[in-house]
Amino acid sequence: MIYLDYAATSPTLKTALFAFQRTSRFFWGNPNSSHSFGQSAEKMLFSQREIVADCLHCEPEQVIFTTSATESINLTMHEAIHDGYIHISDVEHQSVVTVYQDVGAYGFPFSESKFCCHIHTNNETGRVYNLKQALSCADRSFSDCTAAMGKSELNFKKSGLDYICGGGHKFGAPVGVGVLIAKEPSRITSSYHFATPSVPLAAAFAQALHFRTQHLREFSELAEDLHDRLITGILNELPDAQLNGKLSRGSNGTQSPYIANLSFPGVENHALVLRLAADGVMVSSGAACSSGNPQPSRVLINSGYSEARAASAIRFSFDFTLSEPNEPSPAYGRNEASDIAKIDEAVKLVAKNVKELRNQ
Repeated sequence: MIYLDYAATSPTLKTALFAFQRTSRFFWGNPNSSHSFGQSAEKMLFSQREIVADCLHCEPEQVIFTTSATESINLTMHEAIHDGYIHISDVEHQSVVTVYQDVGAYGFPFSESKFCCHIHTNNETGRVYNLKQALSCADRSFSDCTAAMGKSELNFKKSGLDYICGGGHKFGAPVGVGVLIAKEPSRITSSYHFATPSVPLAAAFAQALHFRTQHLREFSELAEDLHDRLITGILNELPDAQLNGKLSRGSNGTQSPYIANLSFPGVENHALVLRLAADGVMVSSGAACSSGNPQPSRVLINSGYSEARAASAIRFSFDFTLSEPNEPSPAYGRNEASDIAKIDEAVKLVAKNVKELRNQ
């Protein structure tokens, strides 16, 4: 199998799995309990907030563990309606759009923008946005950093943002844990009743984020090699393929090396995804949550691409390795020769299937 859908989810890192297992064994008490066993769990939970805070440059008290980035978005957007006006960019993930439409049903006017949302890294094209410019007129602001957390340098204090969020399974934590960083956490915690915190999942999230943050440059360089090799190979095999984004190398930080998006004129993207899966290549036609939607990607269209181009677009997404994750090893589990061979094989299979679909 050649897995090129890391933007949908990623395998659990061994350091995260070990943290989950150890914490499950020794800190399974309810951190809301007042007895000593519960308080030990609470101390453990706070220590994981400290790890996350160190990675994201915020205060531990500003770290709120959630079940997912989507829950973090829901909490933020429903808190934001108290400001009266909300504005979102036209390239947001569907989870933001859905909640935006829900809060709009309350009848709040949207002719002005006091609370503004803009995604950090486009989860379909990999474009990295200038948030200071995009949110310059906002009184309060939020950025969905799901495609960036654990993969890009994030400094909450310097960002000027009021909220950011991310989901652990995008960078090696298990599914089921996310985070919301809030400048004023009491605006969230005083309004909502949270379920019993999962200390083991918080520990897994913190350890995965810590590991990835310690090696941001190494991993981005490895991803960049794979990202640009795949794009160059496909364009050589299929000269009429269209790159929706940029090569990572030379982009001056405006293109994530973890996501590549290409269109194949004359080919329906869902059909190509299924054919590639049958050949062992796992990709997507867009965000995982929209994989069953037959309509062309709203995000691509709003990014300036035509409906026809969006309807033939495939997202390829990478991580630091295409091999079995083994972060304690010197190369973090990466087998360079194997990874390059997999990318080259993926290029051949993409070209083969595109040509066959066009000839049907």
